[in-house]
Parts: sequence; C-alpha cells; structure tokens
Amino acid sequence: MKFGLRKSAVGVTGAIAALAIALTGCGNSPQAGKVGTAEDPVTIRFAWWGNDSRAKTTMEVIKAFEAANPTIKVQGENTEYSSYWDKMATQIAGGTTPDVIAMSGAYPSEYASRGVLLNLDKVKDQIDTSKFAEGTVDLGKIDGKQYTITAGVNSMSMVLDPEVFEAAGVPMPDDEKWTWDDYAQIAAEITSKSPAGTFGTTPMANDSFLAVWARQNGEDLYTDDGKKMGISEDTLTRWFELNKKLMDTGGAPSASQTVEDGSAQPEMTLMGQGKQGMKISWSNQMTSYSGAPLVMAKLPGESKQPGAWLRSSMEYAISSKSAQPKEAALFINYLVNNMDAASKIKSDRGMPANTELKAGITPLLKETQQKEAAYLDRIAALKVQAPKPFPAGSSATMEVLNRYNTDVLFGKISPRDAAKGMISEVNQNLS
Repeated sequence: MKFGLRKSAVGVTGAIAALAIALTGCGNSPQAGKVGTAEDPVTIRFAWWGNDSRAKTTMEVIKAFEAANPTIKVQGENTEYSSYWDKMATQIAGGTTPDVIAMSGAYPSEYASRGVLLNLDKVKDQIDTSKFAEGTVDLGKIDGKQYTITAGVNSMSMVLDPEVFEAAGVPMPDDEKWTWDDYAQIAAEITSKSPAGTFGTTPMANDSFLAVWARQNGEDLYTDDGKKMGISEDTLTRWFELNKKLMDTGGAPSASQTVEDGSAQPEMTLMGQGKQGMKISWSNQMTSYSGAPLVMAKLPGESKQPGAWLRSSMEYAISSKSAQPKEAALFINYLVNNMDAASKIKSDRGMPANTELKAGITPLLKETQQKEAAYLDRIAALKVQAPKPFPAGSSATMEVLNRYNTDVLFGKISPRDAAKGMISEVNQNLS
C-alpha cells in the first residue's frame, strides 16, 4: 500500500557509542495501550533543536494542537544543536527516548540501523502525505522503509549581497552560466576592490555541499551500498584546491579568520555584517544573516550538470519504543499538514513539503523568505533526483571534512594528501 494516502484529520563519537546500547534497558511504559480522554490525556514527548525563537513558535504550535486534540498532551523539549545529538544518545541509551524526534543528515540512517526508529508504515493511517511535492516523501525512506517525514525542504544555494557587489563595482553573476572558476575570479575581484576586511567569499566545509560537488562531477558522495565514499580522490582533491585557491588569491580571508567565521552565529559572520559578497549556504538560512536585501542564486556549475537537490532541512521520526505511536503520528501529521501550524512555523524548518501549505504561507513570508521559495521552485524544476540518505557511520563525515579542510588552509597538508586521508578515514567509519 502506498504510504500516507488517507486524508488528514488533523558529540558524534559519544552518540554512536550510546546508540550501540540503545536497545538495552528500555522497559514497557505505564502508558502503553492507554486511551486518552479529555480528563486524562496521554502524554507524548517531542524533542527538537533550535534557538529561543524556534522554541517559542513550537510551543505555540503545541498549544494549538492540544486544543484541537484534548486527549493528547505534548511535552516539548528544545536543545541547542551543538548538544542535541549527545543528549539524544544519552536518552536513547537510558530508555527515555522522546516519542517524536527531530532528525537531520546521516542520523536517520544511524538510528534506523540500530532499531531506534519506528517504521512509519505502521502508522500510515495517521499521516497524510498525499499533498507532498514530488519526491519529498522518499526523502524519509531508508532501505525502502519510511522512517521519517520531512518537516520542510531546503537546498544548497549561493547567497549574494548586492550592496557589496555594487560598492566594489563588480557585476552580479549570471547563475545560469557561471562556473567555479568564475566564482573564484569574482571573489578575488570583490576583495581587491573593497575596503579592508570585506571579502568576496569564505570556503564552506559541509558534507552536503561536498555531495553537490560530487554530483556535478558525475559521482556520488557515497556508494549505493553506503560502505565507502563514492567521490573519487581527484574530485575531492579539486574541492580542497578550490578552497585553498580562494584564500591564496585573496577572494577569501585567512585560514584563522575562515575558521572563526565558520563557527560564528549567522548575524556575526562576515555575510551577516555586510562584509562578504558571496556565501554558500542552506537556502533557509538566508534570513538569519542580516536584514540587507540579499539575493539567492544557483551554485556555480549547475547549468552544466545540476548537483543540488531538494533536501529535508529537518525530519520527524517516532521512537520504536513509543508507548503511543499513533498519537505521535497524529502530532507529526498536524505539524506537516495543518495550515495554522504552517502559518506559525512558516519556513523556519524549510519550506513545507505540502504544496497547499507552501502556497498558503507564501503571502505571509518576508521578502527574503519569498526569494527562498522562488529559488526552491527553480531547483524543483530541474527534477534532479535526490541521492540516497547518507549512510549509517557517516555522521562523523562533517567533522572529518572540516579537519582536513582546515589543515589544507593552514598549509599543513596538500589537497591531494587531504583527499587521500579523508577517504581512508571516512571509509573506516562506514565499514
């Protein structure tokens, strides 16, 4: 049966180690089998990451859900992203897993492979995906089974600051034609024609961006079986070379400033301060940088062979140990299909996959968010198939990539040796 056809009624190492014992000590809940009433509702727990603004909005959505579903109470648990996964691993290992879990990246594969996540086919009558955009339901499938529902979609993009371009007297790029060589040249030109402290760009060390780079070169970041990296040594070497070229030609700041910028809050980055012309970014992060009239463009090289795809910016999963899986599923259904919830969340978790909700909230969006919606429509029009979810064992890839990239920028290792070392290390993590 096709999933969801009914209409709706409403620290990496520590994490992996803890997951290895996730299925121990998970006893039966006293709530198991309980049927909630308005006088005695069942309680489900929902865990997510984010800042105070996201937490406030989410609690408003929870209150609205509870008002519409008086037999269900939702206990919200918000954590900063930097400590979210360590906290989640500790809860799973201790048998206190939240019922509804926010997920992203390689973690759905990590958790599903260890039996932590519920196969959502078991609650398909509670979750409607019939109005989801083409391909967005499959984003939550791992080995043919539905483990997550996308909370919203985003994509890799290039954010441009027109004011920086204009001040430098540099024309804005044509994103239907430009190449990575154009990007590096433009970056260097912006820096040379701008006041000291303003730069053309900064390198971005992100495994999802690396996946786009691999796809533009006719490769995949990982092999189909997920047992090793699919990107070749040559392609990965060119990626490290590009980042070093940006710095060496002056298009990007020094290695130390690049590292500092990479760990800064969005508004404190060079882009957030109006001191950067171009930034590779998740599409839903553009509004976080500043109130300046930024522009969202396709990445260089997309016209030759598109690599960017519509990706889940956040996903919802249900614990396999949940005592109330149907109630948890009803809550997820509310999050992804209810117009009132969408009008509160807007694009904070990415653009809604439900096309009716997306159309409904578009007039409510800020100008920058409407630019994001238009950009995602351009990406969707390319009809580029999403790669398989990143495999179990790959949640450490981001850290490995950042470490090798930093060593390349500081001149401690050559791009070629960085590529060799990274492939070897990631393959060990995947085996």
